[in-house]
Amino acid sequence: MANHLYHANVLEILVNDIATALKRPEALVRLTAASVDIKVRKGCVSLDDAILLIRYFSDRSFDQEEFLANQTLKLQASKGRELELSIALEIVKQERSSLEKQANVLSEQLERSNLRSDRLEQKLHDLTASFAHLVSQRDRLVAKTQTKSKTTLQWRNGKAVLLLEEPVNSHLINRMDH
Repeated sequence: MANHLYHANVLEILVNDIATALKRPEALVRLTAASVDIKVRKGCVSLDDAILLIRYFSDRSFDQEEFLANQTLKLQASKGRELELSIALEIVKQERSSLEKQANVLSEQLERSNLRSDRLEQKLHDLTASFAHLVSQRDRLVAKTQTKSKTTLQWRNGKAVLLLEEPVNSHLINRMDH
């Protein structure tokens, strides 16, 4: 044992030497160190951590099977949590993928709706302009036909009388000027 200490750093003790002194398997000592958050570096632990390990084993009537059973339960619980988290992560990934697809579909639908709206707005504008042009043409044609009065000369009581058969409406003449 002294030979191992000679080669190791004075502030560190080999886990193998601790296991030998405690008459426990080295794997059990390493597992116990890991369970109580003691870092093992290059097969050694610090002098303070070695004392903690020795106290851990000496403070209790250590039952190796009970310790391993507890460690097994902890491992199973952590595996269960890991499985639950893995399943939850997969569900979240699928949901994200579904939402991305839905967002893409909605974006495409919005783009098509915007294009359709723009086309309809342009058609409405063109239709309104055409309608306005037709109304304007109608007013001009009506005004032209109304501005042409027909005159006839008739004789009444021996006198010549000039008759207007289609008199001009003054309100149509004013609309033609605009």
